[in-house]
Amino acid sequence: MTTPFPFDVRFQRGVLRLSMTDDEFAIRAFQYVEAAMFTDRALGWIFTTMQRYHVTYGQRCTELPLRDALRYAEPEHVIAYHAEIDAVVALHDVPEGDYVKRELREFIRRAHFARAHAESASAYNAGRMTEAYDLTMRALDKIREVDFDTVDRQWFFEELAARQKVRHADALAKHSRCFTTGIPDIDTLTDGGAQRGEVWLVFAYAKVGKTTWLINEGAQAAQMHGARVAHFALEGKGKQIADRYESYFSGSLYSDVKRGDINSKVYRDLLDEYARLKQCLVIRTLNEWDTTVLDIESEVKLLRATGFVPDVLVVDYLDLLRARNGKGMSETEQQVEAARDLKRLTNRLDVLTWTASQARRPKEGAEDEEHILRASQIADAYAKIRIVDFVGSLNATNEERDRGELRFFGELYRDGPMGRCWKMQCDFSRMKLGISMEELSLEEAAPKKKRGKRDDD
Repeated sequence: MTTPFPFDVRFQRGVLRLSMTDDEFAIRAFQYVEAAMFTDRALGWIFTTMQRYHVTYGQRCTELPLRDALRYAEPEHVIAYHAEIDAVVALHDVPEGDYVKRELREFIRRAHFARAHAESASAYNAGRMTEAYDLTMRALDKIREVDFDTVDRQWFFEELAARQKVRHADALAKHSRCFTTGIPDIDTLTDGGAQRGEVWLVFAYAKVGKTTWLINEGAQAAQMHGARVAHFALEGKGKQIADRYESYFSGSLYSDVKRGDINSKVYRDLLDEYARLKQCLVIRTLNEWDTTVLDIESEVKLLRATGFVPDVLVVDYLDLLRARNGKGMSETEQQVEAARDLKRLTNRLDVLTWTASQARRPKEGAEDEEHILRASQIADAYAKIRIVDFVGSLNATNEERDRGELRFFGELYRDGPMGRCWKMQCDFSRMKLGISMEELSLEEAAPKKKRGKRDDD
């Protein structure tokens, strides 16, 4: 008996859309997938029609042959089939294509295993041990063969037009891999901003604005790019993070938001804004003491099953993340390995990750002197710096915070120094950073201390 897909309708449409646009995927799909696996009659009909067209004409079936085939469909189902073709074609591309291929491969492999196991067990119980063994070995070969990845093969002289098309498409789509940092100079210096596959880390003393910074980055990604943001709170309550985002988007005082005191006009505007940003932000609290990237990955997998495929992860914050295999490790080893785990996950999911870390506790009174925190002053494990792609620090004395100012120091990007500092106006009461900015020289950012005082830089 054929096992139906455990995936939602969007995933199943993704399988059909890939079969319509990816030749190598189509060949493998028609080899391994069965129409009965689809949970909707219309989806099964589309797959059968595409498969038949491929067998007859030796090429993948596009939209026009599908619509032409509606002439031969049962009249009572034509409307449903037509609507489902529209839905499949409307995907245009499949942003979670790699995810579809990976999950489909695992499903087919497990289906092969279940079928072979039942046949082999039946033969074994009937005393036909050799047959049972042969069935098992053939099943293992079949399982190894199941693969939906595209083979990297090029017919060089024949594919100039195709190469140019890909180059132009990559150039046009480049902005979709970059997200503004909120500081135009940094966006320029990093060729567009923070990019997918990168981990950007800010660090600071306690209560200087790390979480507020992360909320601003998550909100900007959703608001300016329409990106899907998954914000992971590793301490505290999700309600607090939601209140802070609400303060950011509404421009209302955080203290008012917590009491539900939002101006009626602002509330109506907020409803309109949220309708535009629907499905762009999920806040997930994971505040157990042993949270690892496996917990984050598990949540991302559940979100993807619902059709929410994150573009940006916000992990608040890195120091609280535990190593995946951290038993017996020291705190320093835990933090270094957790940073490696997060970087690997970022690459595997092809997302941008924002996170934060604490600075080493300063000597009493030193935090209220003008200073610039540098990477050497990050708490617990300097090796984290070598793993992430960007390192910046938030710097503010008590007096600066009272004036609504801080200094942001961009120290490192990838393998090279940045060494640039910006003065930023901020309103912590409304969760807003970077209202206006000016670049400071390092001398201006951290003036020499009077003789007799220790220079923490």
